[in-house]
Amino acid sequence: DLFFLTSSLRPCVVQPFEINEDDDGLPDKSLNKKSPEFHHERGVGPRFAELGSFEHEYGTRWKQLHELFKTKQDALKRELKMEEEKLEAQMEYARYEHETELLRQELRKRESDNERKKMEWEMREKQAEEMRKRDEESMRRQQNEMQSRMLRQEEEMRRRQQENTLFMQAQQLNSLLDQQEGFGGNNNGGNSGGGGNGNGNGNGPNNPQDTFSFEFGGVNQNQGGNQRGGNNNGNNNPWERRRRF
Repeated sequence: DLFFLTSSLRPCVVQPFEINEDDDGLPDKSLNKKSPEFHHERGVGPRFAELGSFEHEYGTRWKQLHELFKTKQDALKRELKMEEEKLEAQMEYARYEHETELLRQELRKRESDNERKKMEWEMREKQAEEMRKRDEESMRRQQNEMQSRMLRQEEEMRRRQQENTLFMQAQQLNSLLDQQEGFGGNNNGGNSGGGGNGNGNGNGPNNPQDTFSFEFGGVNQNQGGNQRGGNNNGNNNPWERRRRF
């Protein structure tokens, strides 16, 4: 298990404390003066070692050993410092890679969301375009139907106007025929009273009845009078009269 105190990733290192019974550096009063080691150590007092002596040789070895320990300790500290810096660099690089991967994942997620939204937007645009086309087609059909209906109504109105015009013309023709019948009856009565055949000045161009006969193709007055007189009780429909002419 690792236990961290701060944001740094250096774990706490816990080691059991070992009590070493080392008398080096203790004050003189703390020493056990009754022990044989004390008397053996204190049997010789402070001194300088003579050059080339036994004490000088082994003292030099102890001194070299301490210097070697110090040198190796310094080298180990430097190596440990380098390893710590290397681990720090690796840790920063790994953290950067981890954050970069998280950003890539977030970017891929956003791109996927944007692609999905784009597809939805294109689908809505397509549906709106299809709806607009359907509305335009429906409006076009309605306009065509309205135009067709208006054309039919116009044709129906023209047909009715033509029928009304023909009906008015038939009424006018019927009125003229009635006038002709009235003139024909008067002429026949005058011819019967005078004993003539009505072929005198009655057929001249100054006679109004001859003028009417001249307008309708020179029909004989007596014939017209006889025909209309014979059919006086017949069909009075102006259309039938128009068809006879």
